[in-house]
Amino acid sequence: MKQERILSMIETKKLKLKFTDLLTHYLIVLVCLIPLLLTLYSFLEKYLFHNYTGVRSPEEMLVGTSIFGLIGFAFFFIQRSKLTFKIIETNLSKEKLKEIINKTAKDLEWHTETANEQIIVAKTHPKWWTGSWGERITIVFDKSSVMINSICDPSKKASVTSFGRNRKNVNRLIENIVAASR
Repeated sequence: MKQERILSMIETKKLKLKFTDLLTHYLIVLVCLIPLLLTLYSFLEKYLFHNYTGVRSPEEMLVGTSIFGLIGFAFFFIQRSKLTFKIIETNLSKEKLKEIINKTAKDLEWHTETANEQIIVAKTHPKWWTGSWGERITIVFDKSSVMINSICDPSKKASVTSFGRNRKNVNRLIENIVAASR
């Protein structure tokens, strides 16, 4: 992972995704906006191009499609909040933290994709009956803290929910770090 992206994550406390991963992560927002965008196109046809031939007026359609815009707007903020890291302050050494992370990874069946002195990225490959396509767990080491995030894996099929698996990934790692800090 590029150094600039890691530094940006540490500074903003938000997960930075590649463009294609952002598209997958926010796909639900784009899908919700399609009816509203089609209605806006009808407005352009009627008032700018003067060739609208629809059955309903764009104003009438706007009443029905505005709910999709509101839902899309709500999903935007939900998906954006999922990119925020959980931060835990710790005085544990990096070696001890990596030991805890490896234990947690084994327990929760994470498969490490990237591991270096600044960041660990792991993925899950759950069974088909779990309801999840998989999660991407990102752990960033900052001075005296660990930043943890788990989202639905954007390199797989788009998913809005992990059925609690993201929360479980983050909470279990935090619990293990807190327990080792005592």
